[in-house]
Amino acid sequence: MPEVVLETIGLTKDFRNRRAVDGLSLRVFKGDIYGFLGPNGAGKSTTIRMLTGLVRPNSGMARLLSHNIRTERVRALQSVGALVESPTFYKYMSARENLSVFSRLSGGCEARRIDQVLDIVGLLDRANDKVKTFSHGMLQRLGIAQALLPDPKLVILDEPTSGLDPQGMRDVRELILRLAGKEQVTVFLSSHLLHEVEHICTRVGIINRGRLIAEGDVAQLLQREVEIVEFAVDKVDRASEVLDGLSWVKVLPSPVGRGRIAACIPAERISEANRALVTADVRVSAVIPRAMTLEELFLELTREVGHAD
Repeated sequence: MPEVVLETIGLTKDFRNRRAVDGLSLRVFKGDIYGFLGPNGAGKSTTIRMLTGLVRPNSGMARLLSHNIRTERVRALQSVGALVESPTFYKYMSARENLSVFSRLSGGCEARRIDQVLDIVGLLDRANDKVKTFSHGMLQRLGIAQALLPDPKLVILDEPTSGLDPQGMRDVRELILRLAGKEQVTVFLSSHLLHEVEHICTRVGIINRGRLIAEGDVAQLLQREVEIVEFAVDKVDRASEVLDGLSWVKVLPSPVGRGRIAACIPAERISEANRALVTADVRVSAVIPRAMTLEELFLELTREVGHAD
């Protein structure tokens, strides 16, 4: 059994009359890049605030590196780095000076460690530049450098690619892969960019309305009992209407391109669905089975929970 580095058991948080996190139980193993996913308002940020000791749960427990965050907060967090929301720095100080200040606030570190983390995030050549000259992407990387100062075994990142351009996203993605690979750091990553998560995460947990609705290896979660089929059609709206009328078909809400519609269909009934389209005067020029994406799984699961409630 792999070593558990982060675990929640029945974690619950209420704000007045609203339950933000509802009996959340999940596990992150050593070496994971764990994607923590959910719609806006699902409870991701509240969970991260409880994990980092910023918010107290009403009930349940969270353990980081075998230490209870509520009763052993200092020991639980001493080998954990975190980037929660957008990092804030002193604009008229250099990157190195900022990290020096923050390190002293949290117990201090050797000067060489500051250069090490700047090198890890690709900012060593800008170490002496004032932070006011940094792009948003560079600030995000500097925030991750700050999280790495204590040489953590676990890093918690809350939306680290928020607001970044494509190059900035790529830089952060490559940095996360380096942390898990070369630096041997376990990563707990909250993100709404499902395409990115699918390509870098080894395991994911999906929450909706504060509840865990799926957790596991990415590859295993994407193995479903139905086929994902794309139909190339001349009448997308009509095709959607026809497929929606078949009880054993689930039309996927994610767009797949002009003139195409995607649906979850039992493999043995794909020809039947095609026949229904043709009978309804929809011209089908291609039928393309393919693997489900993490985005499609996410939308399917969160929609199911919404309908169930």
